[in-house]
Amino acid sequence: MARVKITLKGGAVRDTVNNEDAVKGKGSIVTDISPDSEEWEAICNRCGKCCFDKLVDEDDNLISISPCVYLDDETGLCTVYERRFEVEADCLKLTPDNILDFDWLPDDCGYIKYFKLRGKKGNKK
Repeated sequence: MARVKITLKGGAVRDTVNNEDAVKGKGSIVTDISPDSEEWEAICNRCGKCCFDKLVDEDDNLISISPCVYLDDETGLCTVYERRFEVEADCLKLTPDNILDFDWLPDDCGYIKYFKLRGKKGNKK
């Protein structure tokens, strides 16, 4: 789950959840892992860092973050995880096709670590 709202200079807000341009750009990762599979879910380290509203300006500068109301701050887990897309319209599904497009994901995100490791292995000759 990931939540992003972009506040542009001048105060306009663009919601990236339903904006196709926001999830395209760097290209998809070649993988046979389905984003709906247990294998995909197992990559997530449940840190909860993606479960924050992020306000960034048009230059991708992070302005502020606030936790999703469904994020349990003690466990770092979503309290409505199985129904997250139904109960929270701003919840963004992370997939192999969009994971590298989100520069705001931390380096210790399980998905980021997984794909960086794959990239390093793929670059070795």
